[in-house]
Amino acid sequence: MSSFSEANQVRLMLKMKLSRHSWYSSSTVISINDGFGVLIEVVYINNHIRKEIPPVINGVSVKTEIE
Repeated sequence: MSSFSEANQVRLMLKMKLSRHSWYSSSTVISINDGFGVLIEVVYINNHIRKEIPPVINGVSVKTEIE
């Protein structure tokens, strides 16, 4: 279970890392069953992008979705 603050810290860290890529669109904190997570929106998705964005960071769930 992650708090909003933890999820927002992960979102900001990912935003700094991913914003230089053309496929990155936006990131938001979302409510999930056991707390909060991060949703990363991308223009398109492939295996390279899946490898760049891990599914869990510091106990915070990270989901990737096409815009």
